[in-house]
Amino acid sequence: MARIHFGRGVLFLAVLCSVAHSKLLRASDSPVVAVTGTIFSDANNSRIANAVAALCDAGGTVLQESRANDSGEFSFQGLRPGRYILKAQANGFQSTELPLDLSYASQHGLSVTLKPMRNADQPHSGGVTVSAHELAIPAAARDLLDSGKEKLYSEKNSEAALRDFHSAIKTSPGFYEAYYLAGMAYLALQNSAEAEKHFRKSVDLSQKKYADADIALGSLLLQRGEEHPGEELLRQGLASNPHSWPGQFALGELELTRGHVEPALAAAEQAASLAPAQPVVYRLLAIIHLRQKNYSALLMDLDAYLQLDPDSPAGLRARELRAQAEKQLLTSPGATVSANK
Repeated sequence: MARIHFGRGVLFLAVLCSVAHSKLLRASDSPVVAVTGTIFSDANNSRIANAVAALCDAGGTVLQESRANDSGEFSFQGLRPGRYILKAQANGFQSTELPLDLSYASQHGLSVTLKPMRNADQPHSGGVTVSAHELAIPAAARDLLDSGKEKLYSEKNSEAALRDFHSAIKTSPGFYEAYYLAGMAYLALQNSAEAEKHFRKSVDLSQKKYADADIALGSLLLQRGEEHPGEELLRQGLASNPHSWPGQFALGELELTRGHVEPALAAAEQAASLAPAQPVVYRLLAIIHLRQKNYSALLMDLDAYLQLDPDSPAGLRARELRAQAEKQLLTSPGATVSANK
């Protein structure tokens, strides 16, 4: 019997943390693509200096952020072919997002246009809405949040990001997004106690209406064995945002621990469709397919995982496991391959 062991390792951190390391976008044995472009103002077609461009996976999870230069130009290099979302924002302008299909080729010279922000007292008819909560946040706090996000997502400097998030909170104590992001930074620093504290504050301030915080805290509680409050928060967050890949991922794990294989598979497949560039999703799918004894799907899961994370210790282990499973299946068609989380 060939046994495949998937250690928990950094699995939970990846569930909660939308901080996706750039190496996860790089597949050493597959081509890479890039996207470059310029951000313009819709009002006068002028270039917007220092605008922020964020590259997200298909589910909206930020993978990389880049601040445009003085000419409004941005660039993302070394990407794995696939579908992405490009989000752009700048002070005084409405944010926007564009779907990108980089499955077959790079895109260069992309033009992104931002509309000037409407005054709060002007009538609003269609387009991007601005909530009362957003209008109540001082510009200085929003700038600090943007700065912290860049440090957290692009620079991978969690400690520096925390300083910005705490400054944003000091400037605007009701800024629940800043509490949530501070929790993410603490999680990246493996300080789960502070992460929970900040997630709870975000949940309380938003009155359980901020899906990211609900899902983050719910997942944290589930990991700690507090099933009832964790599941309640997780499902509440998914009701608000069913397109959250961390939420679907956590739901898949929850259902799997209960032995509900089909619901677990449905949630894991949804997570994979929302975040095809997240290796941990394929680890979960592999465990589920092992439970089902669906070995052809298992090999596909491992191949997908290795495309995204070929060089880390977990990736090297996955490569060994794939070879082991393939050899066992070829030599002993009736063999059982089992998983142990």
